[in-house]
Amino acid sequence: MSFDYDLFVIGAGSGGLAAAEWAAKHGARVAIAERDQVGGTCVVHGCIPEKMMTYTASFSQIFESADEYGWGKVHRDFDWCQFMQARDKDIQHLSQVHMQHLREAGVELLKGDAKFLDAHTLEIADRQVTADKILIAVGGSAVKPEVPGVEHAITTLELLKLDQQPEHLAIIGDNHVAVKLAGIMNGLISKVTQVVPQDLILPGCDEAVRITPCKRICLGLGSKS
Repeated sequence: MSFDYDLFVIGAGSGGLAAAEWAAKHGARVAIAERDQVGGTCVVHGCIPEKMMTYTASFSQIFESADEYGWGKVHRDFDWCQFMQARDKDIQHLSQVHMQHLREAGVELLKGDAKFLDAHTLEIADRQVTADKILIAVGGSAVKPEVPGVEHAITTLELLKLDQQPEHLAIIGDNHVAVKLAGIMNGLISKVTQVVPQDLILPGCDEAVRITPCKRICLGLGSKS
């Protein structure tokens, strides 16, 4: 049976991009579908934006002691909108780099949702294509806990899309993601309250690692609340 492609990949995130490019470099006819920016959660919504926020937040600690080293008192005034514009520019650049890698590997990029019509046929933006093998690499999505009032809460994905910086942010959770995000937003001059289900944060980690951040929070060294 003749197919349009040897491999069709649904999802242009880290896994989908790697699979598509390697298959193409080994001689396969490959196409990939993506409905969002090329790069996936890591580049567009997760790791990269988070690292940029971490770097940005680190300046607040430098400013606190800058006057002790001859710089005078630094005015701490963070512009959320300016940061978001810079972040979006960098993400767009990285997305373009990944698209260039796909072109160099000979992978065809199709934009839109992929819908299965049968085991070898997909529909993407009113176009039907066939493939011998179809790889699903769509990643996951955020899940909100089933608690009263959760409809008023936002996920980290939604936080990274806010037009205005929250003045006061309550973070529910005690894992590494929640703790890291609390530190980032605190460094960006938001008032942060972290709500945890037990006395110590970071369950499953070494006891010393769990105790030290809690001491900093209680002493007011790592949080405003």
